[in-house]
Amino acid sequence: MFRRRFPVGCIIAGEVCPPRHDKASADYRFFMTLDDSTRSGFSELGIGPRLIDNLRREGVRRPRDVQAQVIPAILEGRDVLALASTGSGKTLAWAVPIAQQLLEDKPAKGTRMSPTERLRCIALVPTRELAEQVGKVVAGLIRDTVLRSTAVWGKVSMGQQAEAIERGVDILVGTPGRLRELVEAGVLDPSEAGVFVVDEADRLLDMGFRPQIRWLVERLPRRSRTLLLSATMPAEVESLAQDLLKGAIRLEVHPNTHAVGHVRHHMVEVHPGDRVDLLLHLISAGQLRKALIFCRTRRRTGWVATALRRNGVTVGQLHGDRSQAQRRRALAAFAEGDLDVLVATDVASRGLHIPGVRHVVNYDLPNGAEDLVHRSGRAAHGSKAPGVAWTFIAEGERGDWRKMASDARVVARPESVEGFKPAGRPVGAKAKRAGSSSTARASKGKSKRGGDTERLPGWLQDELKGKRAGGKRRVGPGRRKSASSRVNPKDKPGRGIVRPEE
Repeated sequence: MFRRRFPVGCIIAGEVCPPRHDKASADYRFFMTLDDSTRSGFSELGIGPRLIDNLRREGVRRPRDVQAQVIPAILEGRDVLALASTGSGKTLAWAVPIAQQLLEDKPAKGTRMSPTERLRCIALVPTRELAEQVGKVVAGLIRDTVLRSTAVWGKVSMGQQAEAIERGVDILVGTPGRLRELVEAGVLDPSEAGVFVVDEADRLLDMGFRPQIRWLVERLPRRSRTLLLSATMPAEVESLAQDLLKGAIRLEVHPNTHAVGHVRHHMVEVHPGDRVDLLLHLISAGQLRKALIFCRTRRRTGWVATALRRNGVTVGQLHGDRSQAQRRRALAAFAEGDLDVLVATDVASRGLHIPGVRHVVNYDLPNGAEDLVHRSGRAAHGSKAPGVAWTFIAEGERGDWRKMASDARVVARPESVEGFKPAGRPVGAKAKRAGSSSTARASKGKSKRGGDTERLPGWLQDELKGKRAGGKRRVGPGRRKSASSRVNPKDKPGRGIVRPEE
């Protein structure tokens, strides 16, 4: 069914069609539309009864499209590049055939293997939450077998992780930074790992992990196979695939960066100063339940979370500055229904399955179509249940929105929210500066030498003003200059807005 060399054709209901060439790539892509016979159970794909029983315990009874394509290719011993949308089941697509091969390749009876010899698969994932999630999936898959697995990530003590590796594991899931730390500490030796999995490759490259990936690859055996899985195919992933994969088969369930079909999109044009008001209105009107709110930066995430909390909304945060314990507690509380919303950066946008999410809010516009696809894919992730994604845009972001929505095949035109009345934007320092006239800005303070202080850094302008006022000491960056400069409570996050029903 699968061909050994490129180019390959398109198999549609068992018929081979001419291949399609992708101009952005030097090779050909492999497209498949599965018929009923290909959608058969895991046993017909070559998976043994023990793993099938464990899959059934986890509620997985039939392979999904990406699994039906990828499993036979891995069992053939091929390098694989698999592209499929978020929530399509990519983790089991590589874990199931790898576990099957490891069970079949058992050491001779009575043979003892060193920890280095036993470690035969290393899977790389971008975030701590994803490492924990994938680790649980793999552990459930190999339960009650002779195989062992563990997951490792940073920002926690290496002690327990090192002990698990030294006891011996067959499959190791981890983040790039922690895996490198374990290798440098002499705890982990990847020289015998025959399979290297790069999961969520686009996110790993977005986060700048390419040097760490290369560092690990250099320590793998030359005979190792590489499996690269991604939801999107930017140029960096294409380049990485060409560098790492050898004679790979390339499988694409969803060939382009397209949003999942079960999520309905709404786009609202709203001034940045009114977005908290709009969130509160949507929550009070019941249009946001179990919502995941995405912000551009960690600081902005904290600001929005504080604004919602001041107005009676139970809220958690998820971003890079939170400890692993804080992140785990926030995810658990949200999954159990103890939190109304979870505010996060894009650390929560890739591959992470957060149970119960039905609504996603792009508080800040995503950086591109790929981020829009990943963010909106968190709504009803891993299911076909309906989800809803809201995107807030400012007046000057219309062009960016049109382009990314078109690339992601999202249909969402500007719309109004019934009953929403902004409570009024704050008039803080930034608003005052924005509202000052150009004449005032042009004439604003010349230095004694006749230079324009407007072009100087802000802290230096303050220092010059302090000297002219009598040599007052400049307060360091980030400190309040005086008690009189404290922020008015009405200008703080949430601005004292009361929820509409109150």
